[in-house]
Amino acid sequence: MTRVSSLSRDQLTTRRQSLRRQRRISISQLLWRFWALSGLTAAMFWGATRPIWLIQSPQQINVTGNHLLSDEAVQSLMPLSYPQPLMKVEPEIVAQQLSDRGPIVTAAVTRQLLPPRLNVQVQERVPVAVVLPLGATDSAPDTQYLQAGFIDAQGAWMPLASFGLGSASPKLPTLQLRGLQPQYKRYWPQIYETIRNSPVEITEIDWRDPNNLVLQTALGTVYLGPYSQELEQQLATLDKMRNLPDQLSATELNAIDLSNPDVPSVAVVEPPPTDEEASPPGDKPKP
Repeated sequence: MTRVSSLSRDQLTTRRQSLRRQRRISISQLLWRFWALSGLTAAMFWGATRPIWLIQSPQQINVTGNHLLSDEAVQSLMPLSYPQPLMKVEPEIVAQQLSDRGPIVTAAVTRQLLPPRLNVQVQERVPVAVVLPLGATDSAPDTQYLQAGFIDAQGAWMPLASFGLGSASPKLPTLQLRGLQPQYKRYWPQIYETIRNSPVEITEIDWRDPNNLVLQTALGTVYLGPYSQELEQQLATLDKMRNLPDQLSATELNAIDLSNPDVPSVAVVEPPPTDEEASPPGDKPKP
């Protein structure tokens, strides 16, 4: 019995020593991994801040998704000073600033290490009409509507300089919108969708008088009265009047009144009186 107990104590001592060694080895491995990882992280951070990892110029910004805006226009909207350490660029903040500063719906910015550059993916606002400025005497609570600009299908206003005006400018809309004011913007998406689908070409919308929405169309000037949900019916009635130019010339047609689309009316230009009609009774025209 004594010998068995002695052997058991020796085995336990050996086992405890083995466990201590394993524990020391595990701790050493953990410490080695920690220092190795820390060193690698520090080395990467140091390397990323070296000149080779700098954004030296806008040429290191790769822009995709743009069709109306040039690469240079998107690059100029990015609030970066050069040279800029790549790792100090905050993609989410830059993307938000792009949307705030330019005609851009959404933007995504990512960093690329090899070669060092920024990749920018944008979704542009597409202008659908040219906004003509309100006159100085017109009522405009928002000063932006005193200036020329563009508007997209959702009613977002953009400065005229958004897409450039040089020879390389993209094809811009021909539809003109006159008299736009902030209180009308909520109606614009429906108005534009209806007008876009009109069978009769519409070149201008004049909304300066809220009681009379005026259209310039292929058939002439059209009065619609106050904007209402009858716009689609009014344009359908206008389509039925396509033969009007066969009956009246452009000089005879003054305007088409569709304020009541069920009872359209046409205002004509009265011809100037002849000499005989202008002379008082009894007088004869001089030879």
